[in-house]
Amino acid sequence: MKLFFLLSIILMSLVFPQTGKSLITCSQSKSVQRWLDFQSTLTENQNKIDITFYGIELDIDFDQDEISGSVLVEGWVGFSQPDSIELDFTSDMTVDSVKLYGDLTSYNHENDLLSISPPQETIPEGYEFMIEVFYHGTPTTCGFGSFVFDSHAGIEHVWTLSEPYGARCWWPCKDDPSDKADSVDIVVRVPESQIVASNGNLIYEVSLGDGRKEYRWEERYPICTYLVSLAIYPYTVWHDQYISTNGDTLPLDYFVFPDRYENSYSNYLLTKDMISLFASQFGEYPFMDEKYGHADFGWGGAMEHQTLTSMGGYSQTLIAHELGHQWWGDLITCASFHHIWLNEGFARYCQALWEEYFNGDDAYFAYMNSHAYYGPGTIYVEEPTTTSAIFNGNLSYNKASWVVHMLRHVVGDNTFFEILHAYASNDSLAYAAATTANFQEVCEDISEMDLGDFFQQWIYGEKYPYYQLSWWSTGTDEYTIQIDQIQTTGYFHMPIDLHITGFLMDTIIVVDNYEPSQTYQVSGLETPAIHEIQLDPGGWILKEVDYITVGVDGLIPDRISLLPVYPNPFNPGTTVNFFIPQAFGETNALLQVLDVNGRHTSTLLSRRISPGMKSFYWDASQHASGIYFIQLLADNHFLHRRAVLLK
Repeated sequence: MKLFFLLSIILMSLVFPQTGKSLITCSQSKSVQRWLDFQSTLTENQNKIDITFYGIELDIDFDQDEISGSVLVEGWVGFSQPDSIELDFTSDMTVDSVKLYGDLTSYNHENDLLSISPPQETIPEGYEFMIEVFYHGTPTTCGFGSFVFDSHAGIEHVWTLSEPYGARCWWPCKDDPSDKADSVDIVVRVPESQIVASNGNLIYEVSLGDGRKEYRWEERYPICTYLVSLAIYPYTVWHDQYISTNGDTLPLDYFVFPDRYENSYSNYLLTKDMISLFASQFGEYPFMDEKYGHADFGWGGAMEHQTLTSMGGYSQTLIAHELGHQWWGDLITCASFHHIWLNEGFARYCQALWEEYFNGDDAYFAYMNSHAYYGPGTIYVEEPTTTSAIFNGNLSYNKASWVVHMLRHVVGDNTFFEILHAYASNDSLAYAAATTANFQEVCEDISEMDLGDFFQQWIYGEKYPYYQLSWWSTGTDEYTIQIDQIQTTGYFHMPIDLHITGFLMDTIIVVDNYEPSQTYQVSGLETPAIHEIQLDPGGWILKEVDYITVGVDGLIPDRISLLPVYPNPFNPGTTVNFFIPQAFGETNALLQVLDVNGRHTSTLLSRRISPGMKSFYWDASQHASGIYFIQLLADNHFLHRRAVLLK
């Protein structure tokens, strides 16, 4: 039975202004840092040109670990006039010649920059250029690999991974995520035994009659340089398909190492179900005229190359993460690596969405809780010149996914997915690049909410709110609820769900919380009606909470207490609350679970903790049905509660 009552909010508060897994090894970090030192921002001349097309043509010499070939670059000049056309290209590679509109021209290649000056002294507005660069060399191993001559099971293998600034390691280009070429052609010649997998559609595979084959792939959707890829090996190739709700068919192509075929097959089969899920949540798969697929490669992770993810594993969450990138990273790319969270935080959240769909709500929240981050640092990358800053697993991935999770609850489920649809189909952002401000604008347009505080505190600010909640009776039918923010960083402005339970009552109210100390009055209740108030019971805010229990008589308990678990019986988890009075100060506490025979099954807490009400969730999904005992040992107090798991 739910009791309807009037909530009146009276702000009796002090007034303060509001302020707002490392993914790589040490050796990889040094390699990436070397490359980031080359150039992580565009030159003045590069800012004045727009690239429209790349035509990459390569001969790959497995014996000499060398590539040779050419890249055709087409583009045009904007309103400002550059002094020269400048392309990023490592000085470790040798430029043989450069042609401008088919004629040999002069160039300068130094400091990892290739400069081509057209005949006229200044390049006029609207000038269209077509430059072809002929080159050869052994690509430098930089970044996460860029271009790697490798082997698998004793057989030669080539793979690329160019994020963030590694495309220039193996082909001349304007190597920045903000400028996508409208299309890319990729022609590769390899030994007859090898198979070449790349972006877009395979146009042909032809034997050259000299022990080599030539492959031609064409990508006809806009693509940034770090998403252009090659994966070369004598793969086992198999195919599947995704059928959209309107009947369109998308080929799914899988290029797998033969020794991984059996282990990867069942999870790869789920890819079409994941596409169907994400298409319903974000909008149709963005490259329907081409394909999606996976190509095994020699790196330990995975990389969301456009239309063909390079895979170093085959778990469901890895597949979901990289597939999610086809929308968040490939369709819409972060405009600079300051905003990498728009790629990685969204993709991490896609893993949670798959858990929610495939394993249920409890799995969704368990996944989010296992990826919570409470440490320092901003999600916005202040200086995207180090790999640890750009690809910070705690900030760019985990905490960023929590921002998406929290946004979902702030705006509501229906509005949240409407936002994602609108973002993915935005005329200015789809097949282009976005900043945090661009995404915020879409969110505010759809939700009709001012989300300035939300983005300021979670993207540009640090840490999280640390709430302290207390409540007491102020009359025969009134209660006062007080929420304090006790963190040392800036205050957070968030809507907070409060779950109020008591005699003939079980309801949730929402309060607007934005100051260091706020009180809210609840009226229309019979004393003593409230038994418990839980802050954010659904787990939608990245936070810590202390509960200060005040009785109807206005007194705070003076001894350590272990409250009854709730719910009880339960499946698959239950919440354990206990209280430590302020007088005890910091206390050594051990909170553990024993089975009916007294055997230890789980440890929920084992450390020194501050006073207050503490709340812990016991996930018993891996335990059998039965009777369990929650045991608390704190400051020579020994307390226990009985809990029943029913499956």
